[in-house]
Amino acid sequence: MSQSEFAAAIDKIVSDNNNRLKWVSFSKDHLTREAAQVLIEQWSNFTRHSRQCWAHVVGNCPIIEVRKFIVTENLYEEEAQEGHSHFEILVRMGMAVGLTRHDIEFANPLPTTVVAMNAWEAMTKNRSWYEGLAAKSVLERTNNPNCGNFSHHQADYWTRQLNLSKADTEFWWMHDSVDQIHGDGSLKLLEKYLTRDDQKEAALRAGGESMMAWAVYFDGFYYEGLRRSGTSPLK
Repeated sequence: MSQSEFAAAIDKIVSDNNNRLKWVSFSKDHLTREAAQVLIEQWSNFTRHSRQCWAHVVGNCPIIEVRKFIVTENLYEEEAQEGHSHFEILVRMGMAVGLTRHDIEFANPLPTTVVAMNAWEAMTKNRSWYEGLAAKSVLERTNNPNCGNFSHHQADYWTRQLNLSKADTEFWWMHDSVDQIHGDGSLKLLEKYLTRDDQKEAALRAGGESMMAWAVYFDGFYYEGLRRSGTSPLK
C-alpha cells in the first residue's frame, strides 16, 4: 500500500462515517437550543478525556518527532495557553445557549459517551502508538474539507438557527482551522513512519473503530437532544 493510498483510505473512512451521522442531518435545519446544550455537556466530558488519550499515545511512542508534535499541538496548544484552552472556549459557547459553568463542568456523561470514551482509552492506551495516533487523528480529520468539514458547518448552523454571534461560536471556528493543522500533521507522521503494510492496515482498522465510537457518541446526544426538545427523529 502506497502512502497516497493509505492517506486516501483514512479520509474515506472519515468521510463515509461522518456523512452517516444522524446529528449532521438534524443540525443542518432542525437544531434546537436543548440539543445544543446536550452536545456541549457531552463535549465537556470528551474534551477533558481527550487529553488523557493523547498522553497515552505520547507515552507509547518512541519517536521524538511524533511525541513533540502531539505535546505541542494537542496538549499545550489546546490546554495551556491562558484564556484560550479549548475547554474554556467550550464553556463560553455553552453559556451562550443558556448553560451555567457548573452545568458544563459537572455534566454527567450519557451511557453512549462513556462507551465511546472507553473505546478511545483502550485504543490509545493498550495498542501501538500508531494505532492510537490513527484513532485520534481521524476525529480531527472530520474537520477537513474533504472529510465533512464538520466544525465549519456546525458554526454556520449554530449561528443561523440559534441566533449566536461568531464570538459565541468561536469553539467551532477554532476547530475548523486548528484541527486541519492537527489532522494533516498526524497523517503526515503516519505516512512517514509506517513503512510496512501490516502497520498501515492496523492503523486503518483503528481509524475505522474510532469512527464507530464517534457514531455511538454522536447518536447519544442526538437522541437525548430530541428527547429534551420534545421532537421526533428525522425520517
